[in-house]
Amino acid sequence: MQIKQNLAALVGNTPLLRLARASEATGCDIFGKAEFMNPGQSVKDRAALFIINDAVARGHLQSGGTIVEGTAGNTGIGLALVGASMGFRTVIVIPETQSQEKKDMLRLAGAELVEVPAVPYKNPNNYVHYSQRLAERLNMTEPQGA
Repeated sequence: MQIKQNLAALVGNTPLLRLARASEATGCDIFGKAEFMNPGQSVKDRAALFIINDAVARGHLQSGGTIVEGTAGNTGIGLALVGASMGFRTVIVIPETQSQEKKDMLRLAGAELVEVPAVPYKNPNNYVHYSQRLAERLNMTEPQGA
């Protein structure tokens, strides 16, 4: 049995599954990647791990720093899960119209939520733009980066 040191170490290395019907129909082996076996049950966990590792490698994020992301989906869950397991605070800016289930999952994953009105991307108060401004403000006060 393999023992991993933290949740981030569980991301990736998901198994391939042979898709029997597709393989039989095509006459060749067809495989599917079982990304649902990642901790956040999504391929977005891989992206989250890469984003965090890249920010650390570039010196934009240090141990104890804060991750800020504007997202309405699984990327936020991945960032929250991976970030928490690596010792980062995660703040997710999300449209207030997102489902309660999504909000609950983000909180369970360790994220702090900032809910903003759902407005079009061209609006400066769109959740993506809001998260950028929030990250810039936090980066001025948090020495470990945001």
